[in-house]
Amino acid sequence: MKCDIRREDGTVTVVLSGRIGVAEAVELRHRLFPELTAGILGVLLRMDEVADLDSSGLGLLLALRNLSADIGATFEIKNAGAWLGPKLGAVGLASR
Repeated sequence: MKCDIRREDGTVTVVLSGRIGVAEAVELRHRLFPELTAGILGVLLRMDEVADLDSSGLGLLLALRNLSADIGATFEIKNAGAWLGPKLGAVGLASR
């Protein structure tokens, strides 16, 4: 898994690639949660190159959405592969 985190104009953009399983979800949680503080206006997840996402990865995405809401930030997933759409939809997340 690869994760690039950028912070610009009040938005935290996270570009993910590779497999996101249990170990990767834990690592991402430790890297991303400290970035989501008051004053952040939006969280954007780019998932263009995510090759696999298990239930731990889905749980992480839900936690990120909830934390974003808690700090008053928007949350958006972009460019998830077609194979990922049903998984995201099953847990109430959508990709644009």
